[in-house]
Amino acid sequence: MQDEILEAIRNPFLLVYISILLSFCMVNGSQQIGDAVELELVAYRLQQYEMYGNIFGSKNFKVQYEAVSLDSKALRRCVVTSWRDIANKELDSLLSTSVGALLIIVPSDLDALSPADKTLFSNLERRLSLMRTELAIYVSSMSSETNAILSEVLSSSDDKTSATQQLLKSIVTTSFQFTSTGSSSANPISYRPNNIIGAAPGSDSNGSGVVMLLELLAIFRKFYEKSATRPPYNLVFVWTAGGKYNYQGVRQWIDDFQEGNNERIELAICIEAVGRAGDLIMHASKQPTDESAAGRLLRRLRVAAPNQSVELVTKKINTLAPLSWEHERFNIKKLPAVTLTRLRSHDDDSRKSMFDTPSQLNLEVLEHNIRIVAEAVLGHILSLPEDGFSNDSRVAADTSILSREAVDRQRLAHFIRQFVSRPRPLGDEAATQAVSANIASAVSSYTKVTISPVTLQDVQVWSVVSEKLIAERVKPAAFDMIIASGVCAYIAFFYHIITNAQRVLEYAVLRLKKKI
Repeated sequence: MQDEILEAIRNPFLLVYISILLSFCMVNGSQQIGDAVELELVAYRLQQYEMYGNIFGSKNFKVQYEAVSLDSKALRRCVVTSWRDIANKELDSLLSTSVGALLIIVPSDLDALSPADKTLFSNLERRLSLMRTELAIYVSSMSSETNAILSEVLSSSDDKTSATQQLLKSIVTTSFQFTSTGSSSANPISYRPNNIIGAAPGSDSNGSGVVMLLELLAIFRKFYEKSATRPPYNLVFVWTAGGKYNYQGVRQWIDDFQEGNNERIELAICIEAVGRAGDLIMHASKQPTDESAAGRLLRRLRVAAPNQSVELVTKKINTLAPLSWEHERFNIKKLPAVTLTRLRSHDDDSRKSMFDTPSQLNLEVLEHNIRIVAEAVLGHILSLPEDGFSNDSRVAADTSILSREAVDRQRLAHFIRQFVSRPRPLGDEAATQAVSANIASAVSSYTKVTISPVTLQDVQVWSVVSEKLIAERVKPAAFDMIIASGVCAYIAFFYHIITNAQRVLEYAVLRLKKKI
C-alpha cells in the first residue's frame, strides 16, 4: 500500500497537474486578496450622432481596460486625466494612439472656475463637440472617489523615479480596472421629446424658453377666459423636440400643420436663451417691412422696454448647412417667423455648454423679459396703439396692460426647479419622457394638450448617454506572474523531496543501524 502511494506521489503528471491548478488559482484569485476595492462612478459619454452623413462623438461605449495616466505609452488602456491636463494636449495625436478609452474628470462646481479657466474649458468643449472617434470617451465630475483614482494613477506612473523603482512599483503596486455596466448595445433613437445634448443642463438654452412659454400661457389664459377680453387671434403654444439636432420637432410640426390645414400663421415667435442679462435680440432671415407682423412686433417690444435695447439681427438661410435658428424652419416653408433671444450669434458656445447651469439664470431678468414679450404680443393681438396704450395725455406713457402680479415669481421659480435643473439628453429615454410628461401636466392646467412623437429625419442619435463605470482595484499582471513562479518553485522543491524520499530514508536507517 505504501509502495503504491509513493509511486503515485512520484508520478510527474500528478505534480504537474497540482502545479498548474495552484498557479491558476493564485493568478485568478490575486484580484480578490489584499486591498481589493470597487468604486462606482457615474460618467457621461460623448454623445454619438449623425447629421446629414457627418458622424460626431464617441462611437464605442464599452470600457474594460486598466487605468493609466495621460502620458502613459501603454496600449489598449483607459486614460484617466483631469480636464486641465487634456485641454493643453493635442487631441488628434492622443486619439491616434491605441488607447482603449478616455475618462475626463471635470470640476463638480464649474461656477467656481476663474474666467481664464472657463475660457480654457469652453475651448475643450468645442474641440470635443467636433470630434469623431472610435474611442469610448466619458466625462465624470470630481469627487472623493475620482480624486483618489486620479491621484493613484498619476503616482503609479511617475516618470521621475529610476528604472529599478519603476520595476518594483509595477510589481507591488495596485492598479484600477475600469468596467462599464448597463446597456449591452448602443441603439439609434427614432424620436424623443427633448432639447439638449450631453451632460449640460441647458438651463438657459433652452430651459428658459420652456419656462417663458409656460408663463406666457398662464398670462394669456386670463384674457381668453372672458369674451369681453378675448383677442381675435388664436394662439398656439408648441414645445418642440430636438432643437440641437436641426430643429426636428418644429420641422415635423410644420409638416403636420400644413397638411390639410387652411389656417394662416401671422407670425411664429421662437424663444431661446432669455434668462440671463443682456439685450433682447430679434433674429430674422431678412429685414421685416414696417407693416409686417414682425416689424410691428419689433416696435412694440421697444416701446415695452424703454430702458432696454431691443435689436434686430438678420441672417440669410444657408440650406447647405444645419440651420442656425429655429425660425429658419418656418421661413423655409414660406411662413413668417422670428427668434427672440439674448444671444447675438448662433455660434455662441453657451448653447451647448456645461456652464449653462441653473445658477447662471437671473430670475429678475427672466421675469422682465416675460413681461416685455407679453405686453408686445398682447398689444399686437388686441390692436392697441403702438406708441402706448392710450392717446389720452393724462395716461402715463409707461402704463402697462399687465398688473404687477401678472408674472408670478413663485410660479416661475417652480417651473425653473422642474424644467431647468436637469439635463435632457436626446438618448436618455427616462429623462425625455419625464420632461414630456411634466410639460403636458403643467400645460393641462391652462389649456388642452396634444402630444405627438417626433420622428428624426436626416439625423440619427445613439443611446447610452450616461453609464456606471466600476473601478476595481487589482494587482498587476507582473505580481500574478511572480506568485505563479513562487508556486512553481515550491512544487518543484516538493517534487524533488518526494522523488528522493526513499533514498533519504534508506540512508537514515543505515546510519542508525551502524550506530546500534
